[in-house]
Amino acid sequence: MSKPVFYQAILKPLTGSEVLELTNSLSIAERLGNEKGSCPDCGLNQWWLLPKEGVAVKEGGKPYCECLNCGYQTHL
Repeated sequence: MSKPVFYQAILKPLTGSEVLELTNSLSIAERLGNEKGSCPDCGLNQWWLLPKEGVAVKEGGKPYCECLNCGYQTHL
């Protein structure tokens, strides 16, 4: 049996243009439902992009993000 392998995720702020590239030209308001890009569950607006190698992105076929405050997940 092989030993487990762990990876460290590093949060790096993205520019607006980098995020728009992921949303297929939809604005944050169009994608997340409001101008602030806030979470529909907790109201905060800090997100992290799930890794391309993760199950959600592989199965969903599009970039997914998760609220850093409450864990709500959605796709871009």
